[in-house]
Amino acid sequence: MGEILKTSEALWTGITDTIKQHPFGRPWGIEKITDNTWFYKSFANMIIHETSDGLVIIDPGMKFDAETKYNAVREVTDQPLRIAVFTHGHLDHISGIPLYVKEAEQNDWPLPKVIAHEALPDRFKRYRATASWKGYIDGRQFFGGGKVETDLDYYFPDITYKDRTDVTLGGSRALLRHARAETDDHTWVYLVEDRILCTGDLFIWAVPNAGNPQKVQRYAEEWAVALREMAALEPKYLLPGHGFPIVGVKRVNRALLDTAAYLESLVEQTLAQMNQGVALDTIVHSVTVPKKLLNKPYLKPIYDEPQFIVRNIWRLVGGWYDGMPSHLKPAPEADQAKEIAKLAGGVTKLLARAKKLAKKGDLRMACHLAEWAVQASPKNKTIRKTAADIFNARAESEISTMAIGIYRSFAKELEGSSHTDPQKGTVIQSQRKRGEKKKPSRKKK
Repeated sequence: MGEILKTSEALWTGITDTIKQHPFGRPWGIEKITDNTWFYKSFANMIIHETSDGLVIIDPGMKFDAETKYNAVREVTDQPLRIAVFTHGHLDHISGIPLYVKEAEQNDWPLPKVIAHEALPDRFKRYRATASWKGYIDGRQFFGGGKVETDLDYYFPDITYKDRTDVTLGGSRALLRHARAETDDHTWVYLVEDRILCTGDLFIWAVPNAGNPQKVQRYAEEWAVALREMAALEPKYLLPGHGFPIVGVKRVNRALLDTAAYLESLVEQTLAQMNQGVALDTIVHSVTVPKKLLNKPYLKPIYDEPQFIVRNIWRLVGGWYDGMPSHLKPAPEADQAKEIAKLAGGVTKLLARAKKLAKKGDLRMACHLAEWAVQASPKNKTIRKTAADIFNARAESEISTMAIGIYRSFAKELEGSSHTDPQKGTVIQSQRKRGEKKKPSRKKK
C-alpha cells in the first residue's frame, strides 16, 4: 500500500482528518489500484485504465501538471491513449490531451478521442467570454486575492452525448452517465469489469461543492440522485475527482449514501421553509446538518459550506429576491454605510465598536461594522488597516476554502496588496498548515 492509499486509510479511521490533511493537497503522485488501473493524486486527480487495445484516461490534468502526469503515465505503461473522458469542463480536469496527440502523430498511432457531455463546449465558450472575470474569481477562491491568468486554449471533445452512453475498448466496458450536480455538464464513469467508480467532482472528500458563492448554479437535489445511482452499482473502488481513493464495497456505499443524505436534508429543509414563505436570511441561519453526518470524515466543510448550498437551492427555485423588501431596490451600499455611521456617532465610533466585537470573538458582526466604516470613509488608511485586520482574523477563524479566500481577498484589497503570486502558496496550502500541530518548542535548561 502506497502513501496515497495509506493516507486514505488514516482519514477513514480517524488517525488524521481533512482539516490537517486537505484532500486537494499532498501527497501527490501515481499509485496502482488494480492490475490495470492507476490513480494519479494531485490537486485534481487522473485515472489511467489499461485495456488490451490502449488506454482510457479520465480527467487528464490541469495546465500546470499535465506534463508531470503524462510522464508518470509513461513510467507505468507504454500503451497509446485511445479514449479520454472529461468528467466536466473545470480547467483542472481537461488539460494534457495535446501531449498525447503529439505522441500519436510521432508514432503514427490513431489520434485519441475525447468524450464529454454535450453541455461542455458551451462552458468553454462562456469561459472565453468571461475570461477576465474568471481570473478574479479564481484569484479569490484559491489564492485569497488578486487575479490569475485564465487559459483560453481549450481542447474541445470529439464525441459528446446527452444522457448516457457506453464505451467498450479492448474488452473493457465503461458506463458514462450525465448528472447535473456541481456543473450542468458532469459525467461520472463506471468501469464495469473492475467495478471502479470514477465520480469526477461528485465526491471530493468534503462537503459537496454545491454552493460556491462565486460560481454559476449548482444542483443539489439531482446530485443526490446521481450518488444513489452510483451506489446501486455496488462499486468496489471509488476514485474521486479530488481527494483519496476509497476501497471496499461497504465503504464506498457508505460514502456515497451519506453524501446523498447530506444534500437531501439541506434540500428538504430549505424547500419546507420556502413553502411557508420564510425569508432567505431566516432559512440560511436555521437549516442544520443532521447530527449523524457531522462527524463523517468525508463530509467536513473544508471547501464549501452548508450555508452556501442553502443559498444555491434558494437561487435555483426562488430567484435572487431574498424576501426582504428593502433589498428589492436598495439605496447604494455606500450611502447606507454613511447613514449608519451618522447614527453611530461617526465612523470612528463605528470602527471602535467593530474592534470591540472582534476582540470578544464576534467576528461576524465585527465584519459588518468594519465594512460599513470602509464604505463610509473609503480613503481613510487607518480605517482600511483596522478593517483588514478584522477580515484577516475572520479568515483565520474559518476552515472552508470559499470563506477563507473571500475574506482574505478583501483584506488584501484594503491593504493594497491584492497581487496574486501562486509561488507563495494557495489558500488550501495555508489551511493545511493551520491544521498541523505545532511542534513543542525546546526550552534551554
